[in-house]
Amino acid sequence: MARVALLRCEDYDSLLIREKMIEALNLVGLGPGIFSGKRVVIKPNLLSASAPEKSVVTHPEFFRAALRMVRDHGGTPILCESPGFQPLGKVMKKAGYDRIAEEESCEIADPRATRILFYDGPCRFKRFEISSAVFDADILLNLPKFKTHGLTYITGAVKNLFGLIYGLNKSKWHLKARSKEEFSDFLLDYYSALLKGFEKPKVFIHLMDAVIGMEGEGPGAGGTPRKIGAILAGQDAVSVDAVATKVAGLRLKEALTVVLGEKRGIGTGALERIALVGTGLDGFQVRDYVPSKATGRSAVSGWPLNTKFFKDLLVEKPVPSSARCTLCYQCKAICPGGAIAESVGESGIPRYDYNKCIRCYCCMEICPEAAIGLRRGKLQWLADKWSK
Repeated sequence: MARVALLRCEDYDSLLIREKMIEALNLVGLGPGIFSGKRVVIKPNLLSASAPEKSVVTHPEFFRAALRMVRDHGGTPILCESPGFQPLGKVMKKAGYDRIAEEESCEIADPRATRILFYDGPCRFKRFEISSAVFDADILLNLPKFKTHGLTYITGAVKNLFGLIYGLNKSKWHLKARSKEEFSDFLLDYYSALLKGFEKPKVFIHLMDAVIGMEGEGPGAGGTPRKIGAILAGQDAVSVDAVATKVAGLRLKEALTVVLGEKRGIGTGALERIALVGTGLDGFQVRDYVPSKATGRSAVSGWPLNTKFFKDLLVEKPVPSSARCTLCYQCKAICPGGAIAESVGESGIPRYDYNKCIRCYCCMEICPEAAIGLRRGKLQWLADKWSK
């Protein structure tokens, strides 16, 4: 059985978090001695330049605790991350990582340095361009932030590894895998390649920051911080995500990286086959955790339902707000479908071509001002009824 440690942690005191991390690793049968003499890539969630209290990024003190744990047990930590649009240095400064990296003398991998990872397994996607730092590492220490997500329902251990792909290259994958099922399958193809595609397999450890998560229109600035009070640990990303989803009281059947990961045998998503150690699920009373309003409805992935007429009727569309928008055009830069153009006249907002919009919600994810919301389709109530 897959083992997942679930521990209560109420605040971001780095010493307390470090103790909890060590306890969690011992509970899942690893122990911090595993880092001795190893190069350890540490992969937090640094989605965008956001202050820690907004819960968009893995909290910097969570990162500090992991960094010290690795270093104090004889490992060499390397920070490895590639934000979706903004330069890594800018994101680190806003998130409070630059100071910690300097204080702790942490090596930072150049996100522009990439290599091709190829895995000829039973997958649709087999070739991925990822950070070259991963090839040289012995251990990948994944530090996801538990958040809701407009397309994948939740973002956790599986989704966080997507950040090893360089910058805007990530958005291009949305054109290759457009529906929520296709994109979730892509993420699992990618995870399989990370697990099995290296000549010398890496050790994967997932330590999830669920002290304060995010609900609502995550994973970017449009979401809302929500106290969970937990740290999770395990070697199976699918299992860690399954337990985190259950802790938050969200619907496991909607978390497709969990459901499809179990179905494809990539990880364990069925709770009855996960050995939960530490604090039991009964110890957490997270109620009314709010998912994203976006459905990522798969019914519109093929013709004729993928036409503008049907999409506008049945699927939420991203709509910018003139009251919040600063016309920074980060949305335009990240849009994989080329559906966003500059503002005309005095509208004060970018122009959307909803015929080109593939409903990936990358624009919402990257917007620093939370200026992009969702507008439901006129007949979406009917589609919702059919899908129940």
